[in-house]
Amino acid sequence: MKTLLYATDFSDNSVPAFQYALILREQLKAKLYVLHVFDMKATFISTVSLAYAKREEVMLKEQAEKLRAFCKKYANTKEIEEDMILQVHENSIPSAGILEKVESLNADLIIIGTKGSSVLQDLFIGSTASALIGNSYIPVMAVPVTAKVRSIREIIYATAFEEADILAVRKLVSLAQPFEARIRLVHVTNKKEYAGEDQMEWFKEMLGNKVEYGNIQFDLRFSEDITGSLLAYIRETNGDLIVMLERESANMIQRLWHVDTVKKVKMQLERPLLSFHKKNLPLD
Repeated sequence: MKTLLYATDFSDNSVPAFQYALILREQLKAKLYVLHVFDMKATFISTVSLAYAKREEVMLKEQAEKLRAFCKKYANTKEIEEDMILQVHENSIPSAGILEKVESLNADLIIIGTKGSSVLQDLFIGSTASALIGNSYIPVMAVPVTAKVRSIREIIYATAFEEADILAVRKLVSLAQPFEARIRLVHVTNKKEYAGEDQMEWFKEMLGNKVEYGNIQFDLRFSEDITGSLLAYIRETNGDLIVMLERESANMIQRLWHVDTVKKVKMQLERPLLSFHKKNLPLD
């Protein structure tokens, strides 16, 4: 991951995400773009009648000044001048504007903030984060405003023992290695449903054939309360980053179970959540 794109709306909700973006930039030795997407129709309030091109020029300048002020408030001058590239972009739909920049910059990761107490709403009800997670072809890191910013040492990946999980873990390793972080692959299931141990052994073998990283741990838990057990595991292991795969399963029951679990976990976590989308993982 060599090109990071952090998007801000200048709100307090976006500050922890910015701090994580700075940490990732330093550890990954990556290029960091700091982006603000604005809607000219919504932000231009002057009563002076100006031609559209002039209005756009004025707004781009004003928004660029606001972006620099935001960065200056939460980062030192050296970081702003040497370690990040500030950009403003006009689009009435923030998520669309961000995705346009993802394509033009060839970004590897989107970093965005969310409201801590309203993560469920933010991520699933027409919000920018929700649209990004559903439509981005690169991973999205959503950082709650309540997140305690810290280095990444323990990464929790909730796996369903699918081939897509192996592809996601392979991409995840590029983030874990610079931090020397441990990747904990955890699967929670009802023991009556199927032989979880056999599934895990198959998954270990498949992963070992395709992923070279020595700091991976496998954990299997049996519980009727899948979400509760997963949350308990995250608390017990003191995970710094939670990773999940957004799935589009043909199996309706599996899809509903997974979406319900992801919603609940996102709603209750005070940790960054990194989301891969199954449809956008490259197949071998």
